[in-house]
Amino acid sequence: MQNRQLTLLIIGCLLRVSAYCQTIGENAKIKNNIDWPTFLNRSDMVWKNKLPDNWDRGIFLGNGCLGTIFWVNDKGAFNFEVSRGDLYDHRNDIDGKAVLYYNNRLPNGHFELKLGGDKPAGSMRLNLWDAEATGKIKGGGNEYSLRCFTVADRNVIILEVTGDANHEIKWVPDTAKSTRKNPPKGYLPYPAQIIKHQGDISVSIQEMPSDNQYNTSGLLEGQYATAWSKQVQGNKTTYYISMGLSYSGRTADAEAVNLIRKAKKSGISVLQDVHRKWWHDYYPKSFISVPDGAMESFYWIQMYKMGSASRKGGPILDLMGPWFRPTVWPAIWWNLNIQLAYWPFYMSNHLDEAEPLARTVWDDRYNLGKNAIPYQSDSYAIGRATGPNGRTLVGSEVGNLPWVMHNLWMYYRSTMDDRYLKEQLFPLMKGSFNYLRHILIVAPDGALSLPKTASPEYTDGVENSNYTLACLRWLANTLIIADDRLKLNDPIVKDCRQTLDRLTPYEIEDKTGFMVGKNMPFVKSHRHWSHLFMIYPFHEYTWNNPTHAPLIKKSLENWISMPEAFAGYSWLGAASILEAGGRGDEALGFLRTFLKKSPQANTLYREGSPVIETPLAYGRTLQEMLMTSYGDTIRVFPGAPSVWENISFADLRAEGAFLVSARRKAGKTAFIVIESLKGEPCIIKTGFQEPVKATNTKPGTIVDLGKGTVRITLKKGEHILLYTGEHIPDTDIRPVELTGQQVSWGERKP
Repeated sequence: MQNRQLTLLIIGCLLRVSAYCQTIGENAKIKNNIDWPTFLNRSDMVWKNKLPDNWDRGIFLGNGCLGTIFWVNDKGAFNFEVSRGDLYDHRNDIDGKAVLYYNNRLPNGHFELKLGGDKPAGSMRLNLWDAEATGKIKGGGNEYSLRCFTVADRNVIILEVTGDANHEIKWVPDTAKSTRKNPPKGYLPYPAQIIKHQGDISVSIQEMPSDNQYNTSGLLEGQYATAWSKQVQGNKTTYYISMGLSYSGRTADAEAVNLIRKAKKSGISVLQDVHRKWWHDYYPKSFISVPDGAMESFYWIQMYKMGSASRKGGPILDLMGPWFRPTVWPAIWWNLNIQLAYWPFYMSNHLDEAEPLARTVWDDRYNLGKNAIPYQSDSYAIGRATGPNGRTLVGSEVGNLPWVMHNLWMYYRSTMDDRYLKEQLFPLMKGSFNYLRHILIVAPDGALSLPKTASPEYTDGVENSNYTLACLRWLANTLIIADDRLKLNDPIVKDCRQTLDRLTPYEIEDKTGFMVGKNMPFVKSHRHWSHLFMIYPFHEYTWNNPTHAPLIKKSLENWISMPEAFAGYSWLGAASILEAGGRGDEALGFLRTFLKKSPQANTLYREGSPVIETPLAYGRTLQEMLMTSYGDTIRVFPGAPSVWENISFADLRAEGAFLVSARRKAGKTAFIVIESLKGEPCIIKTGFQEPVKATNTKPGTIVDLGKGTVRITLKKGEHILLYTGEHIPDTDIRPVELTGQQVSWGERKP
């Protein structure tokens, strides 16, 4: 009898333990309670009282290659600019000296849609969830509906006009030449576009001949073309617009025409479904919700912009993406712009969309070697501005490629794809390091120093530029880490160690901290924090190091004490440095200053000419308020402002290939959920003030390192829930309530 009772007792305990473990398993994953269409609706761009009337307020649509941005021009017509992000010239250059006229971004043209009347009025909305623009327009006593989207999986733009009255559409081609001023003597545009008709399809063809007068002699000929066709059903007219590009060859017109034919055959319903599916799969890869409506909305518009401007297999992002505007900078800029543009892609878990940068740099390695003359046998380098082929003279900005390597290292660390590291990134980092190693000056005692190099954009030449030193130190240390990871025993490691041992220290002034370089303190307002790269983004100097923190503080304060020449990204860089030090309230002030001063009403940005990177970089700065993951440690809510009592995020991608989700409630972290994608080691600084608990109780799974920091061991595909208190929290992730009224970008800045 006693044995039977004991057996029943044991069985009961086992059942209770089994039930408890099942509860643990269910609670180790987040509960996604996000109604995505409703949530993103509060971030839609809206033109309620006034139609967009210029580029600064224009509505932009794109698929990572083809795009359009449109507004009502001064003639009362809708101006639909049509361009491709890979539309670049291919003329002969002279030693990389005139890249902005020979391997530059080219204009294409625009459509003018006249609906009647000289002053159309109405309202429009850019629906982020469906990535389409809609509007109700009145003009000339008539009413119309507009709908427009760039199909996600093919280079076709759909424009629907619904209304009983007639309307007109006209193609206006641009002159095929660089829009930069003061071209070289003898520089000529290509012949004008020619319009032809193939049945119900019109196509405007731009030839790029092989001809000495265009400096293309000896090169292959090329072509680009814009095609369009309309389809009328009752009172609805649908315009199909496409664009082809061929270099080499003259097949762009056929490409554009075939795209139209296939699109018309598929029909709008199919195109719409395919388009919306892509976007509905894209957004939920990560989630952020904060109580400031303007900041949350701006963030999600940048996520939309990223998906519109960059796609796997597509062209690399230049300064405009697929939305052309006459510019003095018709190229890719490598001394800040390209790096900042891709910063938000990694943590937002949009690695496919980040692929063009990694692929383009690898594909351009032959030209990166030519740039490194006379060290091309083992080195890679890049100058300030290039076309997609990466060819240009280096000049004094020798840190550009190392900084790009840092982007690609973040790309690798987000995936932990060791094949990519071994076959592509490690060789690229070696070549980049070798170039800097070759230019070092060796003193009689063996000490290493730098000749005059740039500190973008403070000076083009200073000895021992702190910017270049930071790039060199980061490269050397990272190559050592990568070699150890891959077990290569590459001879470059010996060079890296010797360089680090013998390299001159950073130039530092007692009162103001890090200098620009030797005998050059930071004494004038400047927008770039290049002299502080050892602090951010390289994190060589960190706030949690008691010997570093005072130096970081006075260096940062010296820089931000002179804000007169600050640009948009200056406020973001300062905010990121503050966030890393837990100074979230101050960082929030800088973000508010950025939103007030810098972006246009439609969140695009320009400094005279368009520069796409700064609003995108805002995405990274906001992400870093909520999570960082440098130095093998994940930090949750490291820079969250005290006024943001409630925050939610899900599936932010941390280095080491982890997806991290968390919720902050009433000013305290409620829970953290971590999923391991590769089974890598994990250290996480939770921010919890009480003992950290976890749902996984296997021995050794979690080790308390003190002060809310724990080491976690997870296999690939495993999750863990971290929390404090007596009860396992509800892992519900949903949008937080906004403080104040819902606001909209588009017509005006909130």
